[in-house]
Amino acid sequence: MNTKKITVFVLMVMVLSANAISNKITQDKETITIKAIFDGYDSEDGYSFLVREDESDEDSEAIVYFSEITEVVLKTVNLKSKEPIGKRFEITYEITEYDEIDDNGTVETYESYKIIKIRSL
Repeated sequence: MNTKKITVFVLMVMVLSANAISNKITQDKETITIKAIFDGYDSEDGYSFLVREDESDEDSEAIVYFSEITEVVLKTVNLKSKEPIGKRFEITYEITEYDEIDDNGTVETYESYKIIKIRSL
């Protein structure tokens, strides 16, 4: 009888552990291409680009931060150096929306931005 209780307990712990590990659930991916000016790299913020939200309005610039980048892109342009700062690029990136469940069971929705292609203009 004790063996059954121990087995049930071990199985419950395994299931709960597996659930805690897989608390990130990918929902949606969207690919976008924009033209932007490289603003720099920071280890905390990632790769920042200046983007005009309205091409006809010079005052509509916003900063977009990319936390991830593919190896192919890094080989194309060294965005960790200061040399490309101020240069204009065409960037293709993915926005991945995902839900993350915290320790209390609350679901939060987040977005991550990943550069998948870059071309100098």
